[in-house]
Amino acid sequence: MGAVTLLIFLFISTNSSNALTLNMVEGHSVHRIASRFRTTLVGRKFAATSPNSRFTDGASAVDGRTLSRMEAVGKNLFAFFSDDVDKDEVVVHVHFGMSGAWAVFNSPVEEEPEVKSTTRLRLEEITSSKSKYITHLSAMTVQHGDLSLYSTKKASLGEDPLRSDANPNLLYDKIIKSKKSIGALIMDQSYFSGPGNIYRAEILFLAGVYPTVPGVELDRGSFDRIWDASVKLLRRGYDSGSILTVDPNVDPLVAARGERRYIYNKSTCARCGGRVSSWDMSGRTCYACESGKCQPKMKQIKAESAASSNTVQKQQHVPFISHCAPTTLQQRLEQYGAQKLTIAELRSVIEEMIASGNSGVVLPPKSAKKSIHVDLLNILLSAKPPGTVTEAAASKPLPPPLISAQDAAREKATSGENRAVEHVAELSREQAIKAISVTPSSIASQQNKRKQVKKAKVNSDDLTPNSPTVDVSKRRRRSSPRRLTYEA
Repeated sequence: MGAVTLLIFLFISTNSSNALTLNMVEGHSVHRIASRFRTTLVGRKFAATSPNSRFTDGASAVDGRTLSRMEAVGKNLFAFFSDDVDKDEVVVHVHFGMSGAWAVFNSPVEEEPEVKSTTRLRLEEITSSKSKYITHLSAMTVQHGDLSLYSTKKASLGEDPLRSDANPNLLYDKIIKSKKSIGALIMDQSYFSGPGNIYRAEILFLAGVYPTVPGVELDRGSFDRIWDASVKLLRRGYDSGSILTVDPNVDPLVAARGERRYIYNKSTCARCGGRVSSWDMSGRTCYACESGKCQPKMKQIKAESAASSNTVQKQQHVPFISHCAPTTLQQRLEQYGAQKLTIAELRSVIEEMIASGNSGVVLPPKSAKKSIHVDLLNILLSAKPPGTVTEAAASKPLPPPLISAQDAAREKATSGENRAVEHVAELSREQAIKAISVTPSSIASQQNKRKQVKKAKVNSDDLTPNSPTVDVSKRRRRSSPRRLTYEA
């Protein structure tokens, strides 16, 4: 069996006995799709249909319109469609879920595959040219609406490490008010928008923070390390198309062994060789290095010790809204923040700020939760001078990724990465299979050459059993290779 044939066999095998549970399409992948659409499809007019009839109304709403803008916020993608006659934009919101994809086909250079039972939306470019673009969208959630769909959803989401309008200060202020663990908060998309389970494990590892540390006990230095790791890892994932958390410049020996990650789905730490423990945290598996070196545990303040103490615990008073000694709306907003306003007051301030120059922002419906109003007002207040909120909502686009989707798919296949861990959401099944049989681009080839050079530098003297960093004898080995599954 040839090398390419073997890769394809592993890629499309459907051996369910060894299949893994699929992970969500994480934030870096969504930003890659947004980038591809910006550079290739924005400005083009499309005919829209819903092949599986699960998005018929939405397809009708965008049919004949021009794709005018793409926005990625964490794991959520927003496509904006405009019309020359009807100035109101139609927004399509997409959450890919576990195995979604939005593939682009350049016809007739590239043959369009048959639509599948999961294809919610098909777009075909309206053009007189023989060359045209066609897209197939499969996703867990696809819905449409006006601009309020975008503003309301974005206001409910947390800070996205890949967006230029991310505000880590607002995020830290929210975290230190929560009793939830930092491990749980990273998975909460209303706090961190974009990271998933793989990133949680690796971000906390690189930040040197144990997952069970409560948000209220997280010091600013630890948070800054977490945010810094979030930005760096998601940007690396965006550029490479893969979740690669081992940095060859920081851990050359670890990288030379072919390690992609430090602790996710491992029994021993790739850096120190210590035991990696795993446990359930809100329905997802959480990981941590237990050596005490990489992720030292913080001393927890036990509730019973505080309860048994005769000293009355004093804390700064947080004022409530008093009707006996009323304060003005402006005073409460300046001193205590948006949380201390009523929903009616929040809506009044938001309406005033929209009228003063933030025309791109849409007031949430009255039925929206107070937290959504608070988050939106905080976004407006953090945008200075007035009028820049529209620009912040249309976050400054990232430059195009360094590695193509085809090269990313090929890299995963050659390294044995299971699609259940991560798949390329920019490609259809047919495109991904074809990609692994094509010669990689010059950039990908250069990266592979550098990896081989670094591996060659690791000689037998470096690999001594006395060094926990390179002790591979304790690693758990699978008795047989785990086959890859691929579903449309």
